[in-house]
Amino acid sequence: MLSWPDVIDLRTVGIMIIMTCVISSMVSIVIWRLNRPMAGLISWMLAAFGGTLSFLAWVAMPWLGREIAIPLNMTISTGSLVLILDGVLRFRGLIPAGRLRWMTPTAMLIEAVQVIVNLNQDWLRITLNDMLNSLILVAMIAALLHRARRDERTIHLMIAAGTALMVCSYLLRIDAALGAPRGTFRAPGDPAHAYVFFISLLFILSWTFGMLLMVNLKVHRALADLADRDPLTGIGNRRLLDRLATRSLAHDRAGLVLIDLDGFKHINDSFGHDQGDRALIWIADTLRGLIRPGETPIRLGGDEFALFIDGTGDSSDLDGRVAELDADINGRITVGAGFPLPARVSIGAAAAPADGSTLDALIMAADRRMYADKHGFRPVAEARS
Repeated sequence: MLSWPDVIDLRTVGIMIIMTCVISSMVSIVIWRLNRPMAGLISWMLAAFGGTLSFLAWVAMPWLGREIAIPLNMTISTGSLVLILDGVLRFRGLIPAGRLRWMTPTAMLIEAVQVIVNLNQDWLRITLNDMLNSLILVAMIAALLHRARRDERTIHLMIAAGTALMVCSYLLRIDAALGAPRGTFRAPGDPAHAYVFFISLLFILSWTFGMLLMVNLKVHRALADLADRDPLTGIGNRRLLDRLATRSLAHDRAGLVLIDLDGFKHINDSFGHDQGDRALIWIADTLRGLIRPGETPIRLGGDEFALFIDGTGDSSDLDGRVAELDADINGRITVGAGFPLPARVSIGAAAAPADGSTLDALIMAADRRMYADKHGFRPVAEARS
C-alpha cells in the first residue's frame, strides 16, 4: 500500500494548488494581453482559470457536498487538461484556427457523465477519470515533441517531463484503485491521492514557466525574422544576406546573383511611387516563386535584388542558373502583369571561391557582370505594363 508522511493534509495541498493556479492565471492574462494574435494563448488562460475553479470545488466539498463538489472538480479538471492540449496544438500550428473546438466540451461531457454515474463507486470513478486524463496528457507530450526545432527542445522536454510525472501519478492511483479490495478504496482518503496532488503542483508550475519560455522564444523568433525581412516585399534584406554569407563563406561554397531593374526610375517618375512599389513587390514575388532549395531572395535596397545560393561553387552551374532566371523573369515581364513593370532585368553572378571569399568580393564581381549585361542589351527607357 502506498504511504505518505502525515505532515500536511490534502486540503492544505489543495489550497496551495489554488494559489499556484491563481498565479498561473494572472501570468496567462498578462501574456495574452501582450500577445493577443498568438494562437493558443486563450486556451491556456482558460485552462488556468479552470484549474483554479476545479480545486476550489474540491476544497469546498464540506460546504457543497460530494454530489456537487466531486463532479465539478473532476469535470473542470479534465476540461482544463484538454484546453492545455488545445493550446499546444494551436500554438505549434498543428491544427488550424477554428478547428477541433469540440474537443473540450466533448471531454467534459464524457467526464461529467461517468463521474455522476459512478459517484458512489470511488475505485471505478477514479480509474476512468485517470485513464482519460492520462490519454490527454500523452497526446500533449506527443504534440510538444512532434518536430520540435532545436531551440525548442529543452523547453518542450522540461514541460514534457512534468507532464510525464503527472501521467505516472495517475497510473499509481489507478493501480491503487484496482489493487484495493472491492469497496475499500476511498477518495480522497487513500494515500494515492497525495501523489496526484503534489505532482499536480509540479505540473502547474512546469506549465506556467514553460508557457512563459515558449511565448518568449516565439516573440524572439518573430522579432529576429522581422529584422531580417524587407518591410515592403517580405523577402530577405541586407542583414539576412550578411548572416547567410558569414555562415556559407566559411566553407567557401556560395553563389550570389545580383538583379537590377532597368527602367524602374521611369515607373516612379511617370506613374508614381505606388506603382513603383507594386513593381518591386511583383519582382520579389516572382523571385520567391522561382527559388530552389538553398536559395534565398534578397532585396538589397531601391531597385536592386539578389539571390543568395548556399553550397554552390561551380561557375558553370551558376551560369546556367543565371540564364534560367534571365529567361524566366524577362519572359514574364514581356507578358506583362496589367500594371507598369521594369523594361527588363539585368543579371550578374559570382561564385566563391572562384570570385572571392568575402561577400564584398562577390558583390563586386557580380556587379561588374550585371552592368556588362545591362550595357550589352539595347538601352530602354520605357517601362512595360
